[in-house]
Amino acid sequence: MEKNKNLNELYFSWLERVKKAEKSAHNILSKYEDSYESRVIHLKDLSKRLKDLPLDINSYFSEAICCLENDLRRSAVVMSWAGHFQVFAEKLYELYEQDIRKERKKWVFENISELKEKNSEFSILLIANKVGFINNAKLRVLQGQLSMRNQCAHPSLYKPTLNGAIGYVDEILNETVKILGV
Repeated sequence: MEKNKNLNELYFSWLERVKKAEKSAHNILSKYEDSYESRVIHLKDLSKRLKDLPLDINSYFSEAICCLENDLRRSAVVMSWAGHFQVFAEKLYELYEQDIRKERKKWVFENISELKEKNSEFSILLIANKVGFINNAKLRVLQGQLSMRNQCAHPSLYKPTLNGAIGYVDEILNETVKILGV
């Protein structure tokens, strides 16, 4: 009986050491892009930041993270942009609907859905700048992010690196959280 107790203690001691060694190895290897498994470990931290997002937006980003975990980098970029742009357009519409109508008299829309259906995302970014929702620097950043999204969404040879895709999702998530104020 005593021998079994010692074996159990030894087993759990070794198991704990193995877990610590694995965690240390992942921390070290995660710095190298070709160490895919270790990079995925850090996606859990990204997932934790989704808890305060509205359910529909959480869903976009959860799917983007799932895409990253399955090495679907282009899809991750597209899904995260979709979640971000939904929040961006809703906040723009909420705060600046009348200003948009004054600036773009030819744009006919009943609601946010029609505004997004009838106008390109690029045009919506431009009007967001024109009405003062975003400044010129933010416009350029968003145009760059939209460009990367377009490269990923349309047939091309472009495939972002794992670091690039993770960074894109992280950056877009940060901007979405700022807009939502959560």
